Amino acid sequence: MIKPEKAREQALSFLTEQGLEREFLENASLKSDDAKELISIIKEYNPQKILEIGTFVGVSSAVLGLCVPQAQIVCIDSDLPVEAQDCLCLRKFKISNKLTNLDFVAKLINYLGIAERFALHRGYFSCCFPHEEDRQKLINNGINIQTREIIGQGICEKYGPFEVVFLDADHRKAAVKSDLKLLFPYVVSGGSIILHDVGSDYWGEQVRGAVQDFLAEYQHSQFQIRGEIGFILEEPQLAKG
Repeated sequence: MIKPEKAREQALSFLTEQGLEREFLENASLKSDDAKELISIIKEYNPQKILEIGTFVGVSSAVLGLCVPQAQIVCIDSDLPVEAQDCLCLRKFKISNKLTNLDFVAKLINYLGIAERFALHRGYFSCCFPHEEDRQKLINNGINIQTREIIGQGICEKYGPFEVVFLDADHRKAAVKSDLKLLFPYVVSGGSIILHDVGSDYWGEQVRGAVQDFLAEYQHSQFQIRGEIGFILEEPQLAKG
């Protein structure tokens, strides 16, 4: 079976050939160590269905599709033009590409020969941009965000429940907590919600704060962290490990 770091490299190489700057992809996508940790955790669950929230241009999707070959993978992304990422980040790359995130994902999974196991959906999961500042940045750059709807409930009802969810969308505390509360009823008993970017930086603090607030309401769950990857699991599953 292909190793996560090799799957990630295949995705990065293809997306670079499609016109996305390598440095931009490295900055905004799943890092090699994170990919290895993600797959290591997921293999413990042998999932048949995975929900990925915050697909972006598909690096993590490619890793999931190539390294978890038995799983059907449902992806949700706001599917804004790739240049929107540049508007919202502090680091600027002068991206002029007008294609949307899922345009690149569709090309990538077709190239890798795994498209038949994917369902791609455009929309927000549980909430849209919680800060007016972000909305205004996008509007000022001519990016229309009005055509995206909140679709999480419908997607969960259609495809759920899931053994594994990979949550890597809006990292603000309010958004992460909202996502978790919607997700929880659609994760099978003994399954897991995996979160990216749980480190000690600003965004990591936001994500971890949301998880702690969530766990205060769902006290039968636990949270473990391995590097930049964190995962919520039920106490019985934790005890078995």
